[in-house]
Amino acid sequence: MPHSYDMGELGRYYRQYDALMKHWESVLPAGTMEVVEYEQVVADTESSARDLIDFIGLEWDDACLAFHRSKRPVNTASVAQVRKPIYKTSVERWRQYGAGLQPLINAIEGK
Repeated sequence: MPHSYDMGELGRYYRQYDALMKHWESVLPAGTMEVVEYEQVVADTESSARDLIDFIGLEWDDACLAFHRSKRPVNTASVAQVRKPIYKTSVERWRQYGAGLQPLINAIEGK
């Protein structure tokens, strides 16, 4: 994925993604899409999970909060994360990179 190797390109890619999502939110009927914010999921996992399960019309199952205990095979790059509970250490972790992220921030802001 070429956009993942250059901060400016990544920012421009994100702007395209954001514009696409705003388009779909504006043209699809209300209630078709649910926007989920990472920080909210981390801050209140149970409420976020319950809201999402309700949105898709399924019944709540307490196993939704114990996903990391599942014995099912995981064949993705995130296999190590899937086996751990939700953690908060990545929230605002980007700040530690300071000025190194300025090309990304500039591109997201359209500069």
